[in-house]
Amino acid sequence: MTPLPPPRWRAVWLLTRLRLQRLLNVSGKGFAWKKSSKSRPATPGKKRARWLPGALLLLPMLFAFASIAHHSILNMHCLLDQVAACQARGSLHTDKHLLDPVIAQLMGQPFSAALVGGLTLQLALLWLVSVLLPLGMGELSKPDCDLEWLITLPVEKSTVLWARVLERTVVNPSGLLALWPGTTMLAWYSGQGWLAPVSGLLASLVLLALAAMLRTLVDTGLRLSLTPSRLGNLQALLSLAGLFPMYMGMSFGMGMGGFAYGWAAAMPAWSGWTPPGLLVRVLNADGVAAALLPASLLLAQAALLMLLGMAMLRRQLRHGVVGAGQREGVRKRAPAARPARWRFPRLGTVIQRRELTLLGRDRNFLVQTLLMPLLILGGQALFTGQARDVQALLASPALLASTGFFLGSYVLMMSAFQTLNKEGGALWLLYTFPVPVEQALRQKAQLWAVLALLYPLALFGAALAWLPAWEWQTMGLMLLALAGIPLYAMIAVALGVFASDPLATEAAAKVRPAHMYLYLLLTSLYIAALAAGSLAQQLAFVVLTAALSVALWQKARAAVPYLLDPGASPPATVSAADGLIAAMLFFTLQTLALLLLEGTDAMPLAQAAIAFGAAGTLTYGLARLVYWRRRTTGGPRIGRGRQPWRRGGIGALAASAFGIGYAALLPPASSPLMHLNENGIWLLAVGVLAAALCEEFIFRGLLQGGLRRSLPAWQAIVIAAALSAIVHPPAAMLPVFVLGLCAGHAYERSGALLAPMLTHALCNAAMLGYQLNR
Repeated sequence: MTPLPPPRWRAVWLLTRLRLQRLLNVSGKGFAWKKSSKSRPATPGKKRARWLPGALLLLPMLFAFASIAHHSILNMHCLLDQVAACQARGSLHTDKHLLDPVIAQLMGQPFSAALVGGLTLQLALLWLVSVLLPLGMGELSKPDCDLEWLITLPVEKSTVLWARVLERTVVNPSGLLALWPGTTMLAWYSGQGWLAPVSGLLASLVLLALAAMLRTLVDTGLRLSLTPSRLGNLQALLSLAGLFPMYMGMSFGMGMGGFAYGWAAAMPAWSGWTPPGLLVRVLNADGVAAALLPASLLLAQAALLMLLGMAMLRRQLRHGVVGAGQREGVRKRAPAARPARWRFPRLGTVIQRRELTLLGRDRNFLVQTLLMPLLILGGQALFTGQARDVQALLASPALLASTGFFLGSYVLMMSAFQTLNKEGGALWLLYTFPVPVEQALRQKAQLWAVLALLYPLALFGAALAWLPAWEWQTMGLMLLALAGIPLYAMIAVALGVFASDPLATEAAAKVRPAHMYLYLLLTSLYIAALAAGSLAQQLAFVVLTAALSVALWQKARAAVPYLLDPGASPPATVSAADGLIAAMLFFTLQTLALLLLEGTDAMPLAQAAIAFGAAGTLTYGLARLVYWRRRTTGGPRIGRGRQPWRRGGIGALAASAFGIGYAALLPPASSPLMHLNENGIWLLAVGVLAAALCEEFIFRGLLQGGLRRSLPAWQAIVIAAALSAIVHPPAAMLPVFVLGLCAGHAYERSGALLAPMLTHALCNAAMLGYQLNR
């Protein structure tokens, strides 16, 4: 007896749940409906865990987009409604006394017709982003095997198509990030209070459903009618087309000088009766009765458009789901022999020329790598009305150097970071070359470093030709920016080894977001170092970056033999890269904490102590959490060891003797150590307690412990001590270096972090006591 097919609603639910289950599996943390107790002991599998960094990044991203939406509404209210309090350009967002009356006026009455038109334009642009970005980030050139498989299930074709549209409505992260913050801010300024996120989410789902239908129509129609080569070229254009509505929609929240305001002011009255316009009216309605008419019209329009789209989709698939262009294979005639002619000498290695050939053939790769950085930088200046501020760029050496480094680092993110993914299923060919895979990856890093250097060199060359006179500060920052490009080429390739999965069938599974976020974090840290005022800090960060690139490369080299094995990975152990990343994170968190504490009633030294302790605690907690999740071996132990109290005391005596002798040779005014004053309790907290606990965990426990995997003890001790010294003021580097040697020796002999912590704490206490007596 043939079983009856499930009801339509149940089939849609099952298919949608199947798609969500696959999304969770791709994210590395599948949600099992029935858990199995069976397990097999085997080689540790590759750690996915992409959901955790994504979840940690979601809230900051929502907050950033909500801030842009907040400023967008205020800017449009000020300019389109011609609010008198906003005439002082640039003072609205910084002066709370001007901001509060404007917000009160905005929330105290319904939106004006001009403001509704501007918000309608912005919602329409962001809705277009929710359509174009998924199309541009997908893989149109590959056959859509999902639809070909789903259509074979014992359910009607229309049921499968409705399930596909529903799944794309729910699973559209870029569209949700583009629309939800804006609709939430609309509901908030309409007086809905804490119900605004719920109202904004429901409103966003209406627009996302329409976006899913249009995306499915375009996606299906293109796959059925175009060949893979043309689809690849078209996808490159779609990725570029998504930039225009994205920057134009976000430009309302980035300033008041963009030309988008002219478009917003010229919006016709009939635009208020389109789905985005009706959505603004529903969210801004004064009560349920006022929202009934626009809500009814909105739902009626959405239902009509969905039914019309489904009819067009069924017509597209009337002849089947496989287009002629996807499977066609025609033998091409051999090209005619060309006459021999003189050729230029070939540059680079065979692997580098192969990489350039791939870049020339893959139009999407070419656009994303070489053209997108220019469009991002130029689009931001154009749409925000800052194109006239080129003189400000030339007047700021730090901004000029940071911009050049950003261009080069973005090229590396789209090229060197993706170098393994572009190999795809042909990754095994790298193992057949007569060179080690590590050497092949190094050659790729060199090639992309050269190509990425072209952008800052062109920018700096134009700036130097435009500037009336050269300055040594500008030249120095330019050299630091250029020096960072080869280092970040190595970092990008090394992180790409951990982040890439070329054998994955899903496009979303080919790159692990955690490592991409880490690369972005590291590049932002380098940009922040370029903007720092101290040359010593900039040079110290360059040294740290160089050490990090070497450490990451060594860690990636251990993972190279496992690239072709989808179920195995090298055992998780503490590495030097962990210590360097923790050090950068620690100093970044400390800077952020100081910015948050700025302006409070706490004393400066108290702020420094709180920031130091909070950054160290958070860094320690995150490191331990990562090690626990990955079951990392070789983690630093605190108390268990060989006579840690004795080793720590001996190290403290040696470090204190040198530190006191060094301080005695310096004049009191030039001593690098702080004097003990009325804030002594905070100074003791920082120097004796926080510094000993935080710095020793990072530099001795992680950095020195990681270096000991591949270096002798004395080399690991010296390198860790040198890196801990360069992050201190120049006058204090020598005593801190000696302190690091003593603490490192104590850690090596005892095997417990308690010994270097005692060395650090007792040495700092002795130095503070000497300063007090002096």
